[in-house]
Amino acid sequence: MNTSGFMERNLIVFEAAWEVANKVGGIYTVLSTKAPEMKKNFHDFFAVGPYIKRHAAVEFENEEPSPEFRAVFDSLKNDFGIECYSGHWLVTGRPKCLLVDPADFREKTDDIKREFWDVYRIDSLGSAEDYNEPIIWSKAAGLLVERLIEEVFSKEFDKDKCVLHCHEWLSAGALLHLKHYRPEIKTVFTTHATVLGRTIAEAREPLHEEVNAGLAKNTVVDDGRAYKYGVQAKHLTEKACAHSADVFTTVSEITAKEAEYILGKKAEIITPNGLNVEKFHLMEELANLHVKYRNTIRRFVLDYFAPYYYINIEDSLFYFISGRYEIRNKGIDLFIDSLAELNKKLKRESKQTIVVAFIWVPAPNRGKNIELLKHMALYERIEDEIEEEVKKIKNRLYYSISCGEPPTERNLLDNEFLYKIKKMLFELKHEKNDLPPISVLDVPENDAILQRIMNRGLLNKEEDKVKVIYYPTYLNPADGLIGLDYYQAVIGCHLGVFPSYYEPWGYTPLETIALGLPAVTTDLSGFGRFVLNNISSEEAKDAIKVISREGVSYEQSLKQLTEFLYRIYSMPKRERGEAKIRAKRISYLFSWNKLIENYINAYDLALQRRED
Repeated sequence: MNTSGFMERNLIVFEAAWEVANKVGGIYTVLSTKAPEMKKNFHDFFAVGPYIKRHAAVEFENEEPSPEFRAVFDSLKNDFGIECYSGHWLVTGRPKCLLVDPADFREKTDDIKREFWDVYRIDSLGSAEDYNEPIIWSKAAGLLVERLIEEVFSKEFDKDKCVLHCHEWLSAGALLHLKHYRPEIKTVFTTHATVLGRTIAEAREPLHEEVNAGLAKNTVVDDGRAYKYGVQAKHLTEKACAHSADVFTTVSEITAKEAEYILGKKAEIITPNGLNVEKFHLMEELANLHVKYRNTIRRFVLDYFAPYYYINIEDSLFYFISGRYEIRNKGIDLFIDSLAELNKKLKRESKQTIVVAFIWVPAPNRGKNIELLKHMALYERIEDEIEEEVKKIKNRLYYSISCGEPPTERNLLDNEFLYKIKKMLFELKHEKNDLPPISVLDVPENDAILQRIMNRGLLNKEEDKVKVIYYPTYLNPADGLIGLDYYQAVIGCHLGVFPSYYEPWGYTPLETIALGLPAVTTDLSGFGRFVLNNISSEEAKDAIKVISREGVSYEQSLKQLTEFLYRIYSMPKRERGEAKIRAKRISYLFSWNKLIENYINAYDLALQRRED
């Protein structure tokens, strides 16, 4: 029996996704963190992904295939021009991995699209490379899985004990191929977010209200809606998979409702996303790391604002938001508006503690902010001068005491040192009316996030109690700015805020609590809905705040969020510490050794379907 409490299933599972050994989205986190449990629970497990050379170089360990696999690889190359690689995915557990390069198979693009039109009525006429490339790759992956089962595994293993699990429309070609040519092979399809649903939400239309109204009337969306937005090929492919798979799953209750309305198919099993929470630091370690990384952030913030005015950095709190540049879907608009309301409230009450709010959202930019770089470089020079002078001060202090003279500024501080420091401070000083920058990088003036920050009056004035630092790039220890990676920066903060309007699951708040930090989510995120359904309000108190966004006005959501930001601000340090402990404790409910049961149930259901 394995650590998850389940007997190893006598199954061979092929799990296909565009994100295998290809770090391009949240599904990468799902698959890479789940892989160790997949290995434990099944007789054999293979992750199947695309061969993209630059990613494979760091994600994949190529190995010489067995003679049986080599024979299949050679036949695919000879028959279709498909190149296949076998080895291990370089993530925790090092699962077996098969990477597929369509290579010369791309010449068959039109034939494959025609086949899917004839069989499944998928209209991909005129589709671009962002559709063609995944669909050709996944068709090639389907051919690989088919031949491995037929020519390798069926010799010593029942063919009906093999399952292909495909994630999202990008891997659809594999499932649709097997469904048509080898229907005896079991298939499971998971959608993490519907193509059309996400598109409707991005268009600022009331998606959730439409879904609820449609389900109440027992209606589904017209496929013509996908043509309106130009996503018909992806939508119809996704829909074909949902209806063709032996078992259809989604990652959350909120996405299940969306899929029922958008795809006209009910999800039979919910497969919530988890983490290898055991790999995260223990709370005792996190407490020490918080102080370390908080001090690093404090130093950065001090350098950021010091040329303009003094701030008491030791009396400050750090809030943050992170994610894709989707201002409405990710709730970036709500976060900014709430910060503006909080700033007004704190100024009215003449509060002393300041809030520094980070917006870690990668966006197009023109590179480093030259003025900020100049400041950072000068502060590095000042630090170097201080370190050198400290060594000299020790010697002067010793000599002074040895001579029986009390230490004074005159006999401790060198005039040359004082002159250098004054000169550098003069270089840093700005005019009284100059304001600190909002962004650490040079972003266009019409950048939507920058515009919203400024329009809400968050200008980083000296009297503002909420300061905003827009960080439109990925955190990197070598970025010359904060100098921390994402997890380190999160640990150094006090609150993560993710008030999403459209969020099928929501890894960012889950990662935040696993790092021992309170987090904000909403009832329109899969994670938030899971919390509401499975965790008591007493357990979640101040550790996970679920803001209401379903069926309430934007103003009501704004009020709730502002109140919670103020609550964290007003908490005594001891209570914030208790909230952190509760957050960390809750994160263990999302361990894959618990949530893998949902995947096992999906595969068991697929087996039952065929036996029936």
